Amino acid sequence: MKNIPYSQKIFGSVAYWLSIACVILALIVTILILIAPTQNVLHPSTTFEMIFDGATPEEIWAHSESGLPGGHFYLNFMNRMDSWAMLIIVIGSAFGLFALVPAVLYQLFKERDWFCAGLGIVIMLLISLSALGVLN
Repeated sequence: MKNIPYSQKIFGSVAYWLSIACVILALIVTILILIAPTQNVLHPSTTFEMIFDGATPEEIWAHSESGLPGGHFYLNFMNRMDSWAMLIIVIGSAFGLFALVPAVLYQLFKERDWFCAGLGIVIMLLISLSALGVLN
């Protein structure tokens, strides 16, 4: 049986701990959102009520502070708890990018595995372009 390459162990460890951290942070922020509902871009009670009443996303955003703000709007409202929740979701969704960076560097400089490192770079590029909204 062949040993698992160390670069894959690096990826797995970073992805694991980043996922755990994001889950814990998301839980804490969710509790804070519900404790202080007025400190959000979208009031949670109003939002849930509108969702259950069958409102469209445009109707829901019309009741927010800023209307339909577009992608990455949360960066403009970092003093609001739901913006922190959105940021944690983005970090959790892009954990592959953060885990690939040390793994690819290890593949390039220690393992000299050019093929896997090249694939990792392509995947990092795809994740980055998707996170920026270039790829939908």
